[in-house]
Amino acid sequence: MSALQKLLDKAPQSIKDKYKIKIREKAIEKVKESLVKHNKTVDDYNDDEMEDLIAREEGKLNEDVKKTILMSLLAAASIEIAIGWVRFIKSSVFFYQQS
Repeated sequence: MSALQKLLDKAPQSIKDKYKIKIREKAIEKVKESLVKHNKTVDDYNDDEMEDLIAREEGKLNEDVKKTILMSLLAAASIEIAIGWVRFIKSSVFFYQQS
């Protein structure tokens, strides 16, 4: 089970539904953009093919969300480590000046 799925499992159903709707809408937008880019239309694909294209795009968007969450957590952890080092250095300098 992915980290994103675990996070979604803990969220209230209304938030899950909103997330899925937003991802679906964004995926449809991206598929439409891709079709225009490749000079295709929706009519060039049957329903199953369109659903597959949208599902793939949803997967990509979910991966992007996971990466964003991970990067945010790493940034927060890095800031916490940096603050710890600053405090350590300040206390070391203070201790050294006292000696």
